[in-house]
This record gives sequence, structure tokens and C-alpha cells, in this order.
Amino acid sequence: MEKRIKEYEKFIKEAAEHPTPELREYHREMMESFQHERLIHLFVTFFFGFLMLAALTALGVSFGMYGFTVKMIPLYVLSALLVILEIFYVKHYYFLENHTQALYDVTAKLYKSKK
Repeated sequence: MEKRIKEYEKFIKEAAEHPTPELREYHREMMESFQHERLIHLFVTFFFGFLMLAALTALGVSFGMYGFTVKMIPLYVLSALLVILEIFYVKHYYFLENHTQALYDVTAKLYKSKK
């Protein structure tokens, strides 16, 4: 997705110099697609954030009650995996958000020059 949005951003910035009704329609459809992708990743990021917080809470409670035991290793692994996964989801969502926001400037340029 990152490659796709970068390529599209490069294409539309060049094409925006000579906008056409077809280009505006294509851009609108692509923006809807990118916004949908961004929304889905926001929900996924929140969902995994909730799972991560739940796992960390369970880890904290069980560590406070029992200390470190071998039986808690799966909970440590699960918590570590969820933290790593959440970091990557936040990074990807940050990329989507910033590039979609940058495309709003191109949208303004396309419709500002509308004749």
C-alpha cells in the first residue's frame, strides 16, 4: 500500500498541472479508496491497541500476584508480540494519514483550477 500511494502521489502531482474532468473523477475515486484504507487501519490499530493493553494489564496483575513464574512465559510472549505489532500498525497508520493529508492539497489544486 505504501508503494501504491507514493506512486499515485507522484502521478497526481504531475497530472494536476493540466486537470481534466476525468482526472478529477479518477482522483476522487482514489481518494475514497485511500480514505477507506485509512479508516480500516484506524480501527485495526485501535483493536490491537486494546488487545495490547489487555495483555499488559493481565501481565501486570499476574506478575503482582505471583511474581515471575515459568507458566507466565506465554503471557510475556503474547504481550511482546502485541507491543511489536502495535508499533508497526501505528507506523503504517501514520504513513497513511500523512500521505492522505498531502493528497488533500492536490485535491484543492485540482478543483481550484476547475473551469
